[in-house]
Amino acid sequence: MTESKKENLQRVITTIKESEVSDLLVFPEYSMGYPREGLSRAYLKNIAEPLSGEFVSRVVQLSEEKQAQIVLPIFEQFNGDVFNTAVIINRGKIIGRYRKIHLFDALGYRESDFFRAGSNPLLFRVRDLVFGVIICYDLRFPELTKSEAMSGARVLIAPSAWFRGPLKEEQWQTLLIARAHENTSYVIGVGNANEAFVGRSMVVDPMGVKVFDLGTGDRTGYYEIDDSRVTEAREKLPVLLQSEPLNIHCDNI
Repeated sequence: MTESKKENLQRVITTIKESEVSDLLVFPEYSMGYPREGLSRAYLKNIAEPLSGEFVSRVVQLSEEKQAQIVLPIFEQFNGDVFNTAVIINRGKIIGRYRKIHLFDALGYRESDFFRAGSNPLLFRVRDLVFGVIICYDLRFPELTKSEAMSGARVLIAPSAWFRGPLKEEQWQTLLIARAHENTSYVIGVGNANEAFVGRSMVVDPMGVKVFDLGTGDRTGYYEIDDSRVTEAREKLPVLLQSEPLNIHCDNI
């Protein structure tokens, strides 16, 4: 994705039009744009928009034409605040939105300077399969994905703009694999390929095995989820059934 919202919208439109897949299309975090000098309040003020804005409306229209379901991350303007939001669109209708809960305030970056945090996890259904959605930095908080998996999610989607840096690509892959294995769920990481980020969109299966990897660069790929592998993994490794909240007493501290 580039700095230009107009260019990025056109790329999203082209991808949808050229796609042969209608079950689910997922775009990366910061799909509206990312400037070379980094985010600023002025930049977000110029491009953030409500769900009724052109960026979402054009994708909603296309999803109806293509009879497609789409996960579209945007900078959502709402009541004077801006949220880092993934909009869930199903065949011409907005069926949900997930506002990023864990803002990236780490490694010298402060996403909370620009966004307001969300508070509610989100599950949605594609045919008979339940999906959970998180955004980027959320991946570092296993309790969120665990709660989604224990609430019925069999696939976890992570639209991301994972910043480049020492060992960051390894961290991205490791965390995707860990979240898949510990939740016996598919995990789909969709990485922004802007030069500031690692890209590396990939799919990890419910046993923590990487089964699809787009590598670096701006690429589009498709993968067919096999729900029977989730069932098999959860029978062999019933960690979700065995998970219980722990009451820890530390009277000596």
